Amino acid sequence: MVGAVMRSGKWRIKPSGQLPIFLRFMINSSFDKAISNKAGIKHNIANRVYLNHMMYWPASEYDAFEKEIVDHLKKQDGWLEKYCYRELKKSEHLYNLGLKLEKVDWAKKTNAEMEKILDNLLGLYRELACPWYAQYPIDIYYESVIEEKLLTLIRADHHDFRKFVLIFTDPKEMTDVAKERWELMKLAKKLKQNGEKLVNLSQIAEASIKKHLSMFAYINRGLATSKPYTRKDIISRIKEAWAAKEGLDELISYSSPKKIIEDYKWALNQVKPDGIFKKIIDQARLHSYTRNRRVEALFLADYGASFMYHEIAKRSKFNPNWIMEVSIPEMYEALHGQKLPNKVEMQRRLKNYAMIVRNANTRLITDPVEIKKMEKKYIVKNDQVNQIQGRVACLGGVIRGRAKICLDKSDIGKVKRGDVLVAQFTTPDFVPAMERAVAIVADQGGLSSHAAIVSRELGVPCVMATENGTRVIKDNDLIEVNARTGVIKIIKRAK
Repeated sequence: MVGAVMRSGKWRIKPSGQLPIFLRFMINSSFDKAISNKAGIKHNIANRVYLNHMMYWPASEYDAFEKEIVDHLKKQDGWLEKYCYRELKKSEHLYNLGLKLEKVDWAKKTNAEMEKILDNLLGLYRELACPWYAQYPIDIYYESVIEEKLLTLIRADHHDFRKFVLIFTDPKEMTDVAKERWELMKLAKKLKQNGEKLVNLSQIAEASIKKHLSMFAYINRGLATSKPYTRKDIISRIKEAWAAKEGLDELISYSSPKKIIEDYKWALNQVKPDGIFKKIIDQARLHSYTRNRRVEALFLADYGASFMYHEIAKRSKFNPNWIMEVSIPEMYEALHGQKLPNKVEMQRRLKNYAMIVRNANTRLITDPVEIKKMEKKYIVKNDQVNQIQGRVACLGGVIRGRAKICLDKSDIGKVKRGDVLVAQFTTPDFVPAMERAVAIVADQGGLSSHAAIVSRELGVPCVMATENGTRVIKDNDLIEVNARTGVIKIIKRAK
C-alpha cells in the first residue's frame, strides 16, 4: 500500500514542505537515542538529509524503525495504547503551556529567564517530536487491516466499502480544527440571521469574532509558517460561507460532532464488527485523534512562544519576520548578546537551504554551490505522465478544476473557489484554501492525516498518497479528480 514515506533506491523519502529552520533543528535533534527509548522505540532514525522540499533517510535505518512499529501492532501487545496515551498526555501539557506563554509579559523577562523557558520548551518539543514518524506506518497498518476485515463481511465492490474505511479511521473526539470550523459556521448563521452587514458589524458581532479569535487564532499560524487568524480572515471566511452553494444549516451539520457520532453508529450498525475488529477500529480512531491533537499542541505552544522569539529579535535589533529562520544555537547566542546572521545570509536562507543531519546533529547549508552538488547525489526520478493514482480520503464524484500547486502556506492565496488544491500535505493553516477548493490532491498522507480528516469534515473530495502529484501536475493545468477510484488525470496542460 502507498504510504507517506516512499522508497527510492537506498533512500526512504518524503515530501517535506515549508518549516522554519529553528523548528527543523528541534525536530532533527529529537531523534536522540535516550529520547527514543523513553518514547518506547528502540530503533532510531537519527540521520537524514533535507533538500528541495524532500527528506531523505537511509532506507536500512528507516526500515528497521518501521518494522518495529508494525511488529508491535501485529502482536497487539498494548504498545499502541501506551504510545497514544503517552503522546496525548504530553500534548495536553504542551497545549496548556502554550496558553500560559501567550499571557507572559516578555518585555519584563531577562535573557537568562527566557533561556530557562526555552530550555524547558525545547525539551518538551523533542519528546513529542521524537516518535512523530511512527504515525506513518501506523496509518498504513490500520487502513490495510480494516480493509482486510471488511472484506470478510462485505464485498469489495460494496458501494459504501470505502466510506466505512474512512469512518472507522476518523478521530475518536473532536479536534480544535474541527471545532473552529463548526463554531465559525454557527457564527456565520447567527450574523446572517441578525441582519449583520460585514462592512459595518455591530458591537455584539465584533465581540463574537474577538472571542472566536481568542480561542482559535493560533491554528492559522501553523508552525511559524504564517500569521494567526485576524479579524479580516474571519470576515472573509464568513463571506465565503454565505456564498457557498450549500446552505449554512448544511455546513453546520456537516462539521458538527453530532454528524461524526451518527456516521460512526451507522457504520457499526451496517458492518456489525466482532470484538476483535471493533478493537482494531477503536485503536485506529484513538491514533487518529492522537495524531491531530499532537499537531494542535505544537501549534499552540509555538504560537505562545512566538511572543518570546519576537522579544529576542527586538533586543537583537533583528527583523522579527526572520527570527524563526535562525538555528537553535543562534537563538541561544542571541540570548547571550551575540549577533544574529546578517541580511545577506538571511536572504540566502529564505531563497533556499539544505540540511545534513548526522546522529541528530544538524549542519545547515545555504551555499548555492554546495546545494547544487547535493542535487546531483539526491535525485528523485519523476516520470512526466498524464495520469496518477492515489488513495481516496474523502469520497465524491468526478471533479474537474484548475490545479493550484501549494508547496507551503504562502501559496494558498492562489486557490480560488472551484480550483483543485494540490499540495505535498496539508496542515491546519491550509484550511481557508481547503474551504474554497472543489477538490484536494496530496502527495502524502494516511487516513488519519490532516488532509484526510479535514477534507471529510468539509465534505471536499480528497485523493492523497499520490507521491508525485506536486511534481507531475503544474499550476493551472486542467485536471480531473475521480474521488471514488483515486485516479487523477491531466486533461489539458496550462500554457
